[in-house]
Amino acid sequence: MSLSLLLIAIVIAVYVHRSQDKVLDQILKGQAESTEIKVVNSTLDLFSDIKATSARCTAEMSDNQPLWRLNAKDFLARTVGAEYFWLIDSEYEIVWSEPRDSAHQKQINEIISDPDIILKLVQTRESGQAEISQTYSFKDQVIVYIFQPIGDADSFNGFYVIGVLVDKYLDNILGDPVTVGHYTKVYSGKDVVYANGPDLDDYSQLEYFELNMDTDSDSWLFKVYPTNSSLDLIISPMPYFIAFAGAIIALLFMLTLRSQQKAKKESLKLANEISEKEKIQFELEYLANHDTLTHLPNRHYITNFIKARVNYSKTSKQQFTVLFIDLDHFKDINDTLGHAVGDEMLKKLPVLFNRVFRHDDVIARMGGDEFIVYLPGEMSVSDVEKLVERFLKSLEYPIEIGEHLIRLTGSVGVAFFPQHGANVTELLSHADAALYRAKDKGRNTFAIYDSEIEQKAKDRIQLISKLHTAHEQDEFEMYYQPRYDLASKQIIGAEALIRWNKSDGQVEEPAGFIELLEETSLIIPVSWKMLSRCCKQFGKLLQHQPKLFMSFNVSAKQLEHPDFLVNLQKVLKKTQFPAKNLELELTEQTLIQNVENSRFILDRLKEMGIAIAIDDFGTGYSSLSYLKNFQVDILKIDKSFIQDIDSDKDDLELVKTMIAMGQNLNITTVAEGVENEAQIELLSAESCDQGQGYYFRKAMKFYDFYQLASE
Repeated sequence: MSLSLLLIAIVIAVYVHRSQDKVLDQILKGQAESTEIKVVNSTLDLFSDIKATSARCTAEMSDNQPLWRLNAKDFLARTVGAEYFWLIDSEYEIVWSEPRDSAHQKQINEIISDPDIILKLVQTRESGQAEISQTYSFKDQVIVYIFQPIGDADSFNGFYVIGVLVDKYLDNILGDPVTVGHYTKVYSGKDVVYANGPDLDDYSQLEYFELNMDTDSDSWLFKVYPTNSSLDLIISPMPYFIAFAGAIIALLFMLTLRSQQKAKKESLKLANEISEKEKIQFELEYLANHDTLTHLPNRHYITNFIKARVNYSKTSKQQFTVLFIDLDHFKDINDTLGHAVGDEMLKKLPVLFNRVFRHDDVIARMGGDEFIVYLPGEMSVSDVEKLVERFLKSLEYPIEIGEHLIRLTGSVGVAFFPQHGANVTELLSHADAALYRAKDKGRNTFAIYDSEIEQKAKDRIQLISKLHTAHEQDEFEMYYQPRYDLASKQIIGAEALIRWNKSDGQVEEPAGFIELLEETSLIIPVSWKMLSRCCKQFGKLLQHQPKLFMSFNVSAKQLEHPDFLVNLQKVLKKTQFPAKNLELELTEQTLIQNVENSRFILDRLKEMGIAIAIDDFGTGYSSLSYLKNFQVDILKIDKSFIQDIDSDKDDLELVKTMIAMGQNLNITTVAEGVENEAQIELLSAESCDQGQGYYFRKAMKFYDFYQLASE
């Protein structure tokens, strides 16, 4: 009985051992199939990228060698394993190589003289497909060359040749053998061209497959065999325990079967988990450090990168430069052409950046239309100025997006390390401050950070804080400038104008703060509060003078807000202010920022009985199509045209044209900034309807206007 049990135990032990070998064979087969897929897909992607680079250079760059070299550098930078890029003309002569390396240049000349290589080039030209050379040894590394014909049989221009380091290329594809659970050895004929594990003689289990990626008969043999950790995981000492435990063979048999099933499941699960984990980890790292739209590094990446360069430079004393770039009026593209066009524009910017900046420069998207460029090494002010001017010049060329040709301009702020900041926060802040200086200078230019910029930035921050405080402490007040009928010289209404009653007793006009209210969007809550107050005040006057109207200015941000109409109705209802006595003033620029939205809102305002006035007419687009498409009641001719009509014939003719335009379209015309009797006479002679300005009255507090209107 004991012998029987022992024999049974031995049989079971042999069965278990074979089962483990079978599981190992299955895993290796799956790993070999996975490896084959990775190598084939990566090589096909490489062929496609080479072919696309060839087509792009042929179509866009003609024979401009510097641009060809720039594309070659870009290809080498993004392709792991690709180290050399050279061009051979149709006569099989070398035109240029990248990088410029004397040792490599020598080997290139030797290779191009090889009859086998020349035959390969001839075959490549005839087939039109990329071909892979045999392996070569260069600087103790195995290298192969990929030949890509340029053009076709009718317009053949030579060959691109890309040198690929086999070890580096396959390491990137196959990954760490300890992580993936297997080693790989590659043969070209009898020669070993790649190996990431120990000698194969120590392994009895392996899988292999053969690959040929071009049109000739040469192929590589890939052999996949397990790592020690994989063997330890799958090949357990269970058979030996079974052999020494014959007395309990039945129990061990059951346990062995269960162990076998579990081993299969765990092995497959482990392989899936490793693959999925690698995929997820790669995607998470990429998403964490790259912008999903442009695929450029993002704010997180560039901030950490500059922080690391600052720390390194503290000991190495290296210098670098930071550019803060903002596209001018990019919001107008989104508003007028749609966000889809804006996104397509942003996707094309990396190509534009790469044409200007160097390979070692790091370009990142901070968000929206803002970008950061890190320029390594010490650069003089003149060098930076030339580089930035070249970048701004490159933006002038129109970019085609669908049926649209779009021209861009940009503003750039410059900061140097360590002169303009000891850490990443200071550098980016100071580059941003310089950017605002460039915008203040009229945009489409650049500014280098200095102490004056810093002071202006601090003043700006302080002013923003004071504006918030002014809003909270109710320091804003509305003044009223009377508007007169030029025929009867009678007051017919008033324009409400905001003033800031500062805590020091000074009263500041809107020119000093209205732009910041717009920029910070504080204009929205301030405007609603002021409109509500004006309606309450003016409503008292309407009890005695029911025909007077009140004119109130509406900003673009207020008009674009989705709750504009709802909030307006709430104010009118709460204050019991009649809509027919309200006139809303909008600039031409405000109307065209979102034409469809503006047309919809103006139609609703007309339905409510509210009059619409175009303010500062003549300073914006002044398009007849806007006057035709928008329901406009009043044109307010800007004071810049009125102030010189008594001395400047050109201004007078322009004003006459505007008045005639209003008469033809049945629109009331109002002259702003009237200051003397001569202007009144000229305006009256042309039948201008209304006027306001210092000639009549300055803007005044409501009590004073109430007294004036009552008289």
